[in-house]
Amino acid sequence: MTDPIRPTDDGARRQARRLRDAARHGVLGVLDPATGRPQLSRVALLPTRSADLLMLVSTLSRHWTALEADPRCALMLDETTSGDPMAAPRLSLDARALPADKAAAQQDWLAAHPGAEIYYHFADFRLLHLEVEGGFLVGGFGRAFRLTRADLEN
Repeated sequence: MTDPIRPTDDGARRQARRLRDAARHGVLGVLDPATGRPQLSRVALLPTRSADLLMLVSTLSRHWTALEADPRCALMLDETTSGDPMAAPRLSLDARALPADKAAAQQDWLAAHPGAEIYYHFADFRLLHLEVEGGFLVGGFGRAFRLTRADLEN
């Protein structure tokens, strides 16, 4: 086997969509505009009805500054709860962060993140739409798949 990446099949698509649809948190990767170095942050998420996700971000955070300079980002979602985390399914997504309508998403966001009611209306919090461009699924040990946006759409 010369390429360890398997051809993407319906099972991989279903598993990737399930991981995305269950995501309430993830690890966001951005590039620091001052240094060009990668930065990681844990963020709260809400899947949309498409391949995309919503993310609530404070304008005081360093990842906000990075996304303002360059909206390209990456997101890591996993379902590791116990056992070997290297054997657990995980999904990496390539995305672009765009402004979203915070008022329109309020009910859905607070249903998924009731603790956010304390700060959801703070002036420094913005809602971003993570427009997913593609991704990479590790569906378990030895099960890796490249994904297009179409693979991730419901």
